[in-house]
Amino acid sequence: MAPHNNFSDTKLAIEPNSHENASPNVEDIENSTSARNAKEISASNAAQDTPPLQHDYDTVLDMIGYGRTQWLLLITCGLLLMMVINETMGMSIVTLASQCDFATTSVDKAIMSAASFVGIALFSYVWGYLSDTTGRRRILLFATFGGCLCSLISMFMPSFWYFVFMRFVVGCFIAGPSSTTYAFLGEFHARRHNALAMNYASLFVGVGMTYVPAIAWLVLSMDWSLQLSDSFAFRPWRLMMIVNLLPGLIAACILLMLPESPKLLLSLRKDEEALAAANWICECNTGKDLKQLGVNKLKAERTMAADKVHITSKSCFQTVKHIWQETRPLVHRPYVLNFLISCVTMCGLFFSSSGMGLWFPEIQNRLSMTTAENHETICQIIGDTFNDRNDLTNTTKVCVDEISDKSYIDSISMGLAYVVGYILIGGVIKLFGRKATIIGSLLLSAVCCVTLFWLLNPTAIVVSFIVFLTMPGLCISMLGSGVVELVPTHLRGKAVCICLLLGRTGSVFGSNLIGVLLESNCHLTFGLFTGCVLVCMLLTMTLPI
Repeated sequence: MAPHNNFSDTKLAIEPNSHENASPNVEDIENSTSARNAKEISASNAAQDTPPLQHDYDTVLDMIGYGRTQWLLLITCGLLLMMVINETMGMSIVTLASQCDFATTSVDKAIMSAASFVGIALFSYVWGYLSDTTGRRRILLFATFGGCLCSLISMFMPSFWYFVFMRFVVGCFIAGPSSTTYAFLGEFHARRHNALAMNYASLFVGVGMTYVPAIAWLVLSMDWSLQLSDSFAFRPWRLMMIVNLLPGLIAACILLMLPESPKLLLSLRKDEEALAAANWICECNTGKDLKQLGVNKLKAERTMAADKVHITSKSCFQTVKHIWQETRPLVHRPYVLNFLISCVTMCGLFFSSSGMGLWFPEIQNRLSMTTAENHETICQIIGDTFNDRNDLTNTTKVCVDEISDKSYIDSISMGLAYVVGYILIGGVIKLFGRKATIIGSLLLSAVCCVTLFWLLNPTAIVVSFIVFLTMPGLCISMLGSGVVELVPTHLRGKAVCICLLLGRTGSVFGSNLIGVLLESNCHLTFGLFTGCVLVCMLLTMTLPI
């Protein structure tokens, strides 16, 4: 009972006091209410002063999801890659169709084919650097329109050396799409979709290699000539060059509607522009803006790229010095050994696939001249056609620049082989791993090249030749993805760009080597290419990819 009595006493003691001080308590309540309201206002003001929650760009892409923007980017970047293939590998057919107009020898054809690759090799790194400092979309637009314009001008070049010079200038421009397209595409995709997007974009390489001979077959089958002057005739092969640049024009027109890469804008500290670009992606994919998803600000990415803007305004010497300072870590430990091995391997892959690939239509056109009753090896056929085909020094003969239907069909078949290869390569890598896939592909390529020394059946020769060229070509993208993993993030773009630059240098050497040696020493030529593939295979074994 004692506890109960104490509680009652306390209650009775409190109640009289509360009645006596009723009025003061009302004032206290009013004061406490005012204080509480003041605190709420203060908290509200503090909330307004608090910066909005920042979202990581990759997280925002996941929130938006895969949609129309990504598909549009995939098609656009695929068309840009097609443009590069059309303007480079397409010369393999132009050299054949123009040989009477320019009176070209094998060496001249090699120079003509390699001109674009020289331009790409010299300017790839420059465009890559500019895309990091001024914007990927801007560089892609400028380089693509410039390349299309120069390609259009090259159609009207009346002489061989003017034409070669303009093809070099075309290469200088298309080095932009060649070095920047993959980076632009990847920055609009979430990380989990990146590998798939790159693989599907690479499919357009095969599409381009199918497109060129198919269009050539259609256009070059026409027999007409417009004599614009005494020394210049506009013939179907010049018209074909217009059709080859159409994918680039279409891609450039689509680029006009697309925003700049938000990821690059963030690295350049253009946060508001990056948010607007990301909002464009969101509206295109979902029909909503980012605010409806709860995103008001993107988390800034502070990288070295942000400082490059200031470097470009200085002297050329300072710019070159800055580029070297950023590239120098690649030639120092711990990256130098693997990086150099990757560069040599990439050079060998381009040497084999593109260098010989540029001569594929020429060689297949000669193979088509053999009869079913007279089976010969590929080198015997090349030797037979060396002395009696297009002998321009013999005035009793008429120059022949016709391309056989079989040559077109074989070239289309090689393009389709690339398409199928890119489709299957993802599953093969999952089963065997990237390194084993590259080694196995190069071994198969070398075996097929060796069999060309004694194969007599024309169909078997074509199949072996296609496999020999396709396997190293497919390994280029696999090795490129491996290089990305061998160096840290801030060096990846430069490493891949330099590897591809040296690779295209290999294309130039390969094409010119064939022009010098193929007809005079065919066996040595194919032997060198076989050895190159085997060396690339051995070097790949040493890479931790």
